[in-house]
Amino acid sequence: MSLLRPSLALAAIAAGSLLAGAAVRVLWPDQIWVNEPLHASLEALGALVSVVMAFVLFERRHERGDGQARRLAIGFLGMGLLELFHAGAPRGDAFVLLRTVASLVGGLGFVLIWIPAAQPERVSWRALSWSTAAGALAFGLGTIAFQERLPQMISEGEFVGFAVAAKSLAGGLFLAGAAGWLADYRRLGRPESYLFACLALLFGVSELMFASSTAWNSTWWFWHVLRLLTYVLVLGFVGRGYVRLVSDLRSALARSRRSERRLAAQYAVTRVLAESSSLTEASPRLLQAIGESLRWELGILWIVDEQTNMLRRLDLWHQPRVKAAEFLEDTRQRTFHRGIGLSGRVWASGEPAWIPDVVKDPNYPRAPYAARAGLHGAFGFPIQAMGQVHGVLEFFSHEIREPDPDLLRMVAEVGTKIGQYMERKRAEEALRDTEAKLQEEARLAEVARVLGDIGHDVKNMLMPLVTGAGLLQGELEECFGQLTGQEKMKISASRKLSREVIELIQSSSRRLQDRMREIADSVKGLSTAPKFAPCLAAEVMASVFQTLRLSAEQQGVALRTEGLEALPAIRADEGRLFTAFYNLVNNAIPEVPAGGSITVRGRVEPDGKAVVVSVSDTGRGMPTEIRESLFTYRAVSRKAGGTGLGTKIVKDVVDAHGGHIAVESDVGKGTTFHLTLPIEGPGEPVRASAVAPAS
Repeated sequence: MSLLRPSLALAAIAAGSLLAGAAVRVLWPDQIWVNEPLHASLEALGALVSVVMAFVLFERRHERGDGQARRLAIGFLGMGLLELFHAGAPRGDAFVLLRTVASLVGGLGFVLIWIPAAQPERVSWRALSWSTAAGALAFGLGTIAFQERLPQMISEGEFVGFAVAAKSLAGGLFLAGAAGWLADYRRLGRPESYLFACLALLFGVSELMFASSTAWNSTWWFWHVLRLLTYVLVLGFVGRGYVRLVSDLRSALARSRRSERRLAAQYAVTRVLAESSSLTEASPRLLQAIGESLRWELGILWIVDEQTNMLRRLDLWHQPRVKAAEFLEDTRQRTFHRGIGLSGRVWASGEPAWIPDVVKDPNYPRAPYAARAGLHGAFGFPIQAMGQVHGVLEFFSHEIREPDPDLLRMVAEVGTKIGQYMERKRAEEALRDTEAKLQEEARLAEVARVLGDIGHDVKNMLMPLVTGAGLLQGELEECFGQLTGQEKMKISASRKLSREVIELIQSSSRRLQDRMREIADSVKGLSTAPKFAPCLAAEVMASVFQTLRLSAEQQGVALRTEGLEALPAIRADEGRLFTAFYNLVNNAIPEVPAGGSITVRGRVEPDGKAVVVSVSDTGRGMPTEIRESLFTYRAVSRKAGGTGLGTKIVKDVVDAHGGHIAVESDVGKGTTFHLTLPIEGPGEPVRASAVAPAS
């Protein structure tokens, strides 16, 4: 750094001071004005300023770190204490001696700038400062107490040569100190160094004017005024330091409060996540915790809808004093695409974002609503984990707020923490599902094994029944063949019934074997390939009714059909279709009280692509918990000895045909199953249309 301009400025100060002093001497050469109270006040003020300056420099020692501030502080301390004694001393030798020694101590404090600081410091500055204070007090008290023993400093109003030499030496020390501080300013560029150079220069000039003055004359008063100007500069430095200290304290306090609020927000988020089983449960408390801790008035949690690839609102929170009904209503209905609005921008970038005033932001669709609600400042941050954004949190304030990078960094960490929580919950849910699936598969494997054994035993036990039914049919036909014509006419009805019963035994035995195999396949999740061919639902249902007719008659339940004969042929696996219809009707019979009915209706969908077969009963109906588990392995049977697998088997059959099944049920009124089956067989899965309520 060049010293030319600073040096010229100091030279101008020195020259101006000297010229002003010369002008005063020329204009008022013999002016003598004795005013001890004013002089004492000026000196006391200067002394107090020097002591205060010493303490300020001691407090700033950590900023400088080179020992120079502490050396200068000791000089100001000694000079200030001695000036206090000078201000209270009577006119005479003690009066001048105290002022002279004070100047020498002050000049020595400034000139010590030329001595390099030891690294590390070997001086105990605390001890040295106390020693300086004690020495100044002792010298001041001794000077006042033993005035008659002091060297002569003034004679007939004129300063003696010793006094002039001592003051000149003090002036030289100050000027040397000014040069040293100016060099320090050049080396380090510290503004304080240039200020100290100015102070030393003014002190030095005032001390040199001492030689050309006599007590109480105009020049004497001028150099006192010049010293007063120097102390004013010192007061300015002290005041500036105080203002900066207060500002720093306020800034530190504000930072501390912000840090405290942010730590509270992080702690609250951690606690909420630890106490919640899902994000849905945690969301209202998360919004409230972050909003209240960071002093924002309204918060919204948006979740990424992966199916629609849009942001949808999960929850919102606001302070009770917030009046934003229109804004809140729009929020409840709003969705956002990637990149649109504050939340869309955060979603697209994966980074926190800040808007000082949403009302003036061109990419904020809800600006009119926000303006009417008085909302301005806003920020948002992503909920993300593994590089994927799962949602966005955004908060609003009634104030226009400038961006806070520290806050954005903090909420980014909070968003990551929430994202990790979501990933952990998803992993836990997946683990539970996997464990449940493994347990279910193990259970079903055991069930399948047992069913296989049972099916084998049932098949073996059915063989004699099938064989016996065939032999019985042969014997009956042989007996009927031996009867006369009139006898045959009498028992023709019995002969017909016998044939029907034997055919029922044979067909039911075959279906029972097929049924056992299908049950085992359904439990294992396996199935043989369906055999699709044109068939009529009316004929399949007629076979079901024929099989279950005796059971229904014994229960007092009427079996009816409506509209089945009008249905077109559909491509279906007739055996599986029989199984589905059989299960529905067979399950309904025990649920219907005597005198009730089971009605099977058929209709064609309006688009002509599917038929709907509805099985309605007038039975007890089903409560909600049973209806919700009908088509799963958790289905519960209310029949004695029932397995609950019947409706699951029906669902498997409908799925194999590319159809859809639905159920309506009112407790005490009955149940209706609607089977929607495509006419052309499985292709694109059909959607269930609106169904008429069961009659």
